[in-house]
Amino acid sequence: MIGRSVHPRTVGFTALALAAAGAAGCVRREIEITSEPPGAVLMLNGREVGRTPTRVQFTFDGTYDVRLRLQGYESVAGSGTTDMPVWDFVGADLVAELAPVKLQRLERWHFILVPDADANAGLMERAEAARRHVESMPAEAPDAPPPRPVATPEGAAGGR
Repeated sequence: MIGRSVHPRTVGFTALALAAAGAAGCVRREIEITSEPPGAVLMLNGREVGRTPTRVQFTFDGTYDVRLRLQGYESVAGSGTTDMPVWDFVGADLVAELAPVKLQRLERWHFILVPDADANAGLMERAEAARRHVESMPAEAPDAPPPRPVATPEGAAGGR
């Protein structure tokens, strides 16, 4: 093999393959999770990922375990599913990853939190106790003694 020359077509193909790999695009997959009201702590597959609204990147399609927690509201335990687009099927996914374009995919999940009945019951009990306390107070304030005159040094009143 000593002295063997490389065919120009092989050099050209190798250069083209390296250029394509260097200019390869990427696929960005994100899930946007929102809640009503916002600000709920978000757990995705058992890992805390932030507070709603938030975006999380993902690699694999499928079903994700979703848990939301916010004070004064019932916790939400559910799931969210990502469906595979055509460019993520076997074969097409390799082309999508190497194509010199950027593909972006955004899944949106929205959850509605329900006010916690126990928290509201406690609030109602406190309001009722406050109402009873106010009602038990005398209707009119007792006669208060007249205010005492304040002693002032001579001339402080501004008179001459």
